Amino acid sequence: MFEEANLRKRGKLASDFTPFGSAVGMMDGNSYNHSWKFPFLPCLISAAVGFILLMGILTLSDHRLPAPILLKDASSHPGAFIGERAYKHLERLTSIGPRVAGSYENEIRTVDLLMREIGFIKQFANSAHKITMDIQRPSGVMTPMTDGIDHNTIYHALANVVVKIEDKNSSHVNAESLLVNAHFDSVFGSPGASDNGVSVAVALEVLEVLTRRTEPTRHPVIFLFNGAEEKGMLGAHGFITQHPWAKQVGAFVNLDACGAGGREIVFQAGPGNSWLIKAYAAAAPYPFANIVAQEIFEAKLVPSDTDFKIFRDFGQIPGLDLAYFKNGYVYHTKYDDIQHVSLSSVQRAGDNLLALVSNLANSDWPSMRDSGEIVIFFDYLGLFMITFSNVSWHLLNITLITLAFYQSIAWVTLQDADSPSGRIGTVCKQVVFSCLTGVFQMLGAFFAAWLTVGVVTLAGFTMSWYSRPHVLIGLYGMPALAVALFVFLQVSAAQERALKSSFLMERVQFEGAKLNLTLIVLLTYMYGIRANVLLLLWLSSAIFGRWFLDKVYQRKTIDGGWLLLHFFSFTVPILQTLYLSDSVIALLVPISGRNGIHSNPDLLVAMVTVAFGLLIAAFLFPLVSLVRHARRILFLLMAGHLLVVLAVIFTPLGFPYSTGIVEAKPQRVQILHVERTFYESNGLVRRRESGYWLFGWDHHIKPELLAPLEPREGVKLVDESHCHTLPYCGLPYYFPYLKRIRSSYWAPAPQPLIYHPTRIELIDLKLTGVDKRSLTFTLTGPDHMTLMIWPISGVKLVGWSASKELPHADSFYTERPLYFVTYFYGVQPNTPYELTVTLEVPPSLSGKQVLEIAVTSHILHGHESMANEFANTLKKFPSWMYAHGWTATYSHWSF
Repeated sequence: MFEEANLRKRGKLASDFTPFGSAVGMMDGNSYNHSWKFPFLPCLISAAVGFILLMGILTLSDHRLPAPILLKDASSHPGAFIGERAYKHLERLTSIGPRVAGSYENEIRTVDLLMREIGFIKQFANSAHKITMDIQRPSGVMTPMTDGIDHNTIYHALANVVVKIEDKNSSHVNAESLLVNAHFDSVFGSPGASDNGVSVAVALEVLEVLTRRTEPTRHPVIFLFNGAEEKGMLGAHGFITQHPWAKQVGAFVNLDACGAGGREIVFQAGPGNSWLIKAYAAAAPYPFANIVAQEIFEAKLVPSDTDFKIFRDFGQIPGLDLAYFKNGYVYHTKYDDIQHVSLSSVQRAGDNLLALVSNLANSDWPSMRDSGEIVIFFDYLGLFMITFSNVSWHLLNITLITLAFYQSIAWVTLQDADSPSGRIGTVCKQVVFSCLTGVFQMLGAFFAAWLTVGVVTLAGFTMSWYSRPHVLIGLYGMPALAVALFVFLQVSAAQERALKSSFLMERVQFEGAKLNLTLIVLLTYMYGIRANVLLLLWLSSAIFGRWFLDKVYQRKTIDGGWLLLHFFSFTVPILQTLYLSDSVIALLVPISGRNGIHSNPDLLVAMVTVAFGLLIAAFLFPLVSLVRHARRILFLLMAGHLLVVLAVIFTPLGFPYSTGIVEAKPQRVQILHVERTFYESNGLVRRRESGYWLFGWDHHIKPELLAPLEPREGVKLVDESHCHTLPYCGLPYYFPYLKRIRSSYWAPAPQPLIYHPTRIELIDLKLTGVDKRSLTFTLTGPDHMTLMIWPISGVKLVGWSASKELPHADSFYTERPLYFVTYFYGVQPNTPYELTVTLEVPPSLSGKQVLEIAVTSHILHGHESMANEFANTLKKFPSWMYAHGWTATYSHWSF
């Protein structure tokens, strides 16, 4: 330690150089003194002010929506997207109510509305454009492109409204077209304002703006308004596999939603084809796109799919997938109404889509397109886009990893030669200790979060953050950071004794944190995780920020200015991390309310919260070495955590759900009124029963939730063992999500009224070979049905009349393959549907039963969907619960 007299020889005490009252230290060349430390209270106040400032910037960037252009101002904005005009489209569309595929509202009223709107647009279009309208009614079969997706669909007479705009004088009849897709159907009981009425409205307005321009587009633009996305993306499949215009499509933009309002994000791009995302980056005035969202979707953390998959897999076409995702609480509920879609949100989406479509439709498309090319993309605070190629990503990773290692090694090696003997060895050893400390900090933080999840789960307070995601900071973030800080402080005490300088210790710990981050970047790079671009931002700030500080503060006193510059050097990654974490949490939290009971949602959100918290704190921990009484931070973190825990347990803060039309964050409960019928092989009824089937969506599903239905007998959990003796446990599954059986409950109930009985009849049996039989069936019933074809053990399905390709077998039934096939029609066919299956039957089963078939039906629209008694009973559920359901049947046949 330098003596005070030696300090005065330099003119002033170090404490005179800082507004905090005491200095971090003094550096002469590369020598460090036994520095003083910053006082605790000013540091705490400064950190709080800085955090509030950063959160203010984040809030502004997240809520940055343009002022809408009103109809009265349209004349002063020629060629612009008129938000109010698009909003009028949305009002008319949502006034129809729920638009379930197959219903009168969807197949007739919505189609008529779209044709009228498009006809009006065509009437006022500029003469430079040729506009062609078409109503497509495709029928076909969709079988999965890949294994593991156990969903085969036969469909008949869907409703697609298709419009093409092109240059009236163009001779390029087969010019590549740009496809803009938005589905207009909605799920049962939902007005579908965000999913997906707003996209339809925005697309209609973009169509109108394009048709009023005097200059036609270089590429034709096809607008597809498809009417059967919610049924398994059938509308997109019907268009891309059957419509004559589909062969002209060279790129597409898909519009969808898993939330309501706010900003729409590009969350999928490709396959490959960097030119599409670059076009978005160049055109969109309000960019919002991130490869992190794409990798989250590809990891199946979002339990849904979009039409993007159909165009990509069945059409081999590159495209962009845009969707609203904020406020996912209202997704697929009655709350997805127009009140949750602001006019400014419509204006923003329209401005972006119009700019993107105009860019793509008027630009040269590359003749050579590498579908395997990967482009890395992300926006910064919604201000601008950053994109670079896969090669650049490789080079960036390699360069930053090399620089980080080189900078750390060079710093350790070039310590002052006049230092006490062995200091360089000591510094090197302490950097290694700091690296290991960082590892133990991460392990301790995640263990603390995991332990807290266990306690919260045992106490019965899971999902307490569901309505208030900010509770996650106090519930899981604070204890995790407290444990990480405790580990850090324990090691820091030993390091300070060894290094005899707080400032040197800060630098050692900084290098340790940087090397840990470098190793993580190296691992993500080795595993090809492109989302590590956020880590690259941090690593580049650590490398160049410290280099700049070393240059500016060479042979100078380290003071408050140094601290300010240190924070400023990390402002870019801190803001981006807060920005991205807000989006990830906003996506994952509502999803936990519809992700079933098979996993504890607290575990995932806790780990995500801690991961982002550790990333932000990684380079802040070393600064703790420069603060007096740093242990007080530990006590503040634990006190904050304790207060949040007490509030969760003893106040309404811990209740997961909330009510209200605008701020609804309900628990989802799906209840079907089911009639089950089992037939003998001679066609006589063996057993018939009725009940309520409770289908769980989140972690809090329990039999007591059926109490408002007043079941006559006890509610029972569906026995999973029944799934091995009956197709899909003898229950009318809508889609093949058998894993949700663990959240299924059954309660006996009065028999529902069935207006359109479902029936399958064997009308023909032929022997087509020594060991082959062809069975032909007719199927009658409502527009949403499912066939579960289950050959007896030893019998093999070798063909069916629906398509040349065999249906995919369900992955759950490995020993005895089961084929889950949905059947849907938009317009009822004049004759019953006929299906022939060809079986390979061993001689030992001659004259015996060879096949079981279960047929289910779902009555999803009209007064037949539920009886008044059932509908009134659903109203008895609490206001914080979204209880919905319909009438369904299950019948089991043997042949």
